[in-house]
Amino acid sequence: MVNSENLRQVLQVLREKSNLSQTELAKRLPYTASRVSRLESGDLTLDVEEAVQVAEAIGSDESRAFAEYLQQDWQVLDPVAFHHVSRGVLWEAELALQRLRDLREDPDIRNVFLKQIESCEEALYQKASFISSTEHPIAFIGSPGVGKTTAICSLADLRDPSEEDLNRQMALQTGSGRTTICEVHVKYGGEYAVSIEPCSDEELRYHVADFCDHVLAQAGILKDDTTTDGPGISIEIARALRRMSQLVQKKVKGENGKTHREDPAIALAHEYPDRDELQIQVLQRLNLPRRKRTSVSYPRDSAKPGFHWLSKTFADINYGAHPEFSLPRRIEVSVPNPVLNSTAVEPRLIDTRGVDEPSAPRRDLQSYLDDDRSLIVLCSGFKDAPDAAVQSVIERASAGGNRRALIKRGVMLILTQGEENAVRDSSTGELVDDEEEGRDVRREQARSTTLGHLGVSELPIEFMNVAKADDCKTMQQNLIDRVMQLRGDAEEKIRSLIETTDRLIANKENEQVRAVFEQATRMITTWLDSNFEIRHKGSLPEEALLEEMDGLRYASTLRASVARQGSWPNFDFWHGLGFGARREAVVRTSEQLIELKGVVQTILNDEELAESHDFVRHFLAQVEEVANDYFQKSQTLGETAFASQLKGTHDYWSKCQDRWGQGSGYKIDIHNWTGEWFSNEARDERHEFIETELQRLWRESLTRLAGKLRSADPETSSVG
Repeated sequence: MVNSENLRQVLQVLREKSNLSQTELAKRLPYTASRVSRLESGDLTLDVEEAVQVAEAIGSDESRAFAEYLQQDWQVLDPVAFHHVSRGVLWEAELALQRLRDLREDPDIRNVFLKQIESCEEALYQKASFISSTEHPIAFIGSPGVGKTTAICSLADLRDPSEEDLNRQMALQTGSGRTTICEVHVKYGGEYAVSIEPCSDEELRYHVADFCDHVLAQAGILKDDTTTDGPGISIEIARALRRMSQLVQKKVKGENGKTHREDPAIALAHEYPDRDELQIQVLQRLNLPRRKRTSVSYPRDSAKPGFHWLSKTFADINYGAHPEFSLPRRIEVSVPNPVLNSTAVEPRLIDTRGVDEPSAPRRDLQSYLDDDRSLIVLCSGFKDAPDAAVQSVIERASAGGNRRALIKRGVMLILTQGEENAVRDSSTGELVDDEEEGRDVRREQARSTTLGHLGVSELPIEFMNVAKADDCKTMQQNLIDRVMQLRGDAEEKIRSLIETTDRLIANKENEQVRAVFEQATRMITTWLDSNFEIRHKGSLPEEALLEEMDGLRYASTLRASVARQGSWPNFDFWHGLGFGARREAVVRTSEQLIELKGVVQTILNDEELAESHDFVRHFLAQVEEVANDYFQKSQTLGETAFASQLKGTHDYWSKCQDRWGQGSGYKIDIHNWTGEWFSNEARDERHEFIETELQRLWRESLTRLAGKLRSADPETSSVG
């Protein structure tokens, strides 16, 4: 559990914290001071038995706790470190799981409580696994230019206060938006380091193809709809590819003294006007065989301070200026100090790609909504909070069954720049007296209007001006408090489960308690047995995808996805179809889930059934978990149901791809052709398959719930 090196280190720290010298400690042991010194230095082997003896001799509360810790026998859960933030409750869970394991050998336990005990045991293990890990992602989500990167740098202390300009203070490059090329993670690593997950060869070829088409259009060689429909290739990726291929625009002063830009990429396009030939030329210029490096650490012998090394290295990789790194799809930044100044847990700050297409299906954002370890920080400016990007995330969370999760794990962070004093009180029309009042007024406006209409008025709202150190410190603590609240809820659930299982075991022979449980569970199983089919067949999965196409701002977004046969992070056909199936599952089961929770609440309101209440409260939490699992499985169903047919329809993809550059109306035509493809009678079998699978998955979900209630005794078990 603890290796010899760690034993020595912990014991030395405990001795020093108790203000004991090696000589003083030796007097409490059958040792000489020399032996204590050699044990701490590693000259002598230190085993667990001897470490216990030394820890007890030190005599502090902490050292005695360490002695107890060394003697703990972990058999079910993986042991955790002595200073683990949740060690105490995890040991309680370990002992409870050991008791439950031994209980399986008790022949008297095969009674009405067996399934309930097994249900609690499963939940106990899950919650213990949750708190065993101290890593917690904190995803910052918002539109490009809203200030996510600046906020993360400020919260992670990645800034140089000696710089006057705010943007120059930040270790990670900031500006007006569209600066960071991909998702960026900031984590504690003990040293400054940068690592990347590079784009695959296929992803890189697609990016180069987009870049070449954009350059050909700028050169007037290829007609391009981006002049009217919005930007073409991502500005960040185009900038990096230009650097990597030595095709950076240059300012040149002409004979008349005026400055103009020379674009070597356009010159190359005129030399190679054929699309395929131009792509080959750019790929060759990238020198990919040399770009195989994926990580770099701060050199110990560097004369440059670590902060400035990190800033320069990150910029080189982000802008494509580092000759050994390829185009990144994710960048991970390690820092030498604990993130958010937390030593108890390990937060990971995540700068997600900007939401510039609010209606587009984004798999990365959904993954954070579904991850019960993640905090969601929705970033907006002061005047328009919540802006369109944040509203779209909230709407999708609600439609996908994540509304409660967003309220529990989310926060709207309003990034201010001193605008608070210009706010007028909505009731008096007068200017506010100070900054704090301005924030209060703005918070209430957001909560009572937009957030209220979106059904998330309980969503916490925080403010931060990155120029104010107190704001940054307060937000650091707020985020850690939210993480600790998540962990605290899980720890409380563990203790509740332990009490519930102990009470069940203690009452295994109590006929009166058994009768109460039978009555309570019968009410639930009766409802389950009559609701094994979801009601009200509704919309089709493709309707969500078509709606998302309609909502796009830029035709080029849809065109980029079409070029990749629907698999593009900024607009993912398959995720859109999956979300359509998930949305349908949420809508069609909402009424039944409300009914089931009503049945459970009726039991909880009945004092005559009080003996069952602890377990029934546990069951109610299981309903939420099973429902969320059903929604996620419905998402997977929608993503895969049409995959083989649609991916194999070459005519559809060719037609959509060839439509680009043929004038306006690109989005409308792709929408119509997509709708026609799905409405073809050849798709009827797939639609029927989805309906059948939604019903089957629902039955499986209710069977899971019923399995947590059914008795092992056939005489007391419902039929189901």
